[in-house]
Amino acid sequence: MTLIDVHVQALEECGRQALRVRNMLDLDDAFVDAGRKPPQGDTDSGIFGELENAKKLSRKVDEVWEAVRDELGAARNRLGNVERSLGDVAANFREAERP
Repeated sequence: MTLIDVHVQALEECGRQALRVRNMLDLDDAFVDAGRKPPQGDTDSGIFGELENAKKLSRKVDEVWEAVRDELGAARNRLGNVERSLGDVAANFREAERP
């Protein structure tokens, strides 16, 4: 095993870990063991009973969930890019090592 192989293996392992973490950032997965499903659609303001401004509150709840989904999507995208980039770097190392 050459020194390049050691570095390439480290890059490949980092890429696998990035992919593993990327796959964990799924809102549906966060609810698997809870026996519940993530919110879908608009929040019903009726869950707040007679609370004043319940409709505004339900819209804010929806905004929070949308922000969470957006942030998780952005993180998944970035980690996917990291994994692909590490694969490219590893391939470049291997190519550079060839005579």
